[in-house]
Amino acid sequence: MPTIDIGSLREYFLGLQDRITKAVSELDGMAFAEDAWNKPEDSMLKGDGRSRILEQGVVFERAGVGFSHVRGDRLPPSATQNRPELAGRGFEAIGV
Repeated sequence: MPTIDIGSLREYFLGLQDRITKAVSELDGMAFAEDAWNKPEDSMLKGDGRSRILEQGVVFERAGVGFSHVRGDRLPPSATQNRPELAGRGFEAIGV
């Protein structure tokens, strides 16, 4: 199985979020507000992300583009219900 370069993937998705929000902002004429967030180190879910929201625009009443990169030590039961062999496994999820 090939390995995945998470750092490169992360940079791609951050750039994608930038490109999408720039295009929508140019079309609408309004800017997005950004909220960068980090999960506390003592929480079950670790990671960070940034939410971008445009409200009361000229074209869009409301638009949002989110990025998140999270990981955990164990998949939740809902994720392993149909795949019990994955119970107890860690996970990492990233996307826009």
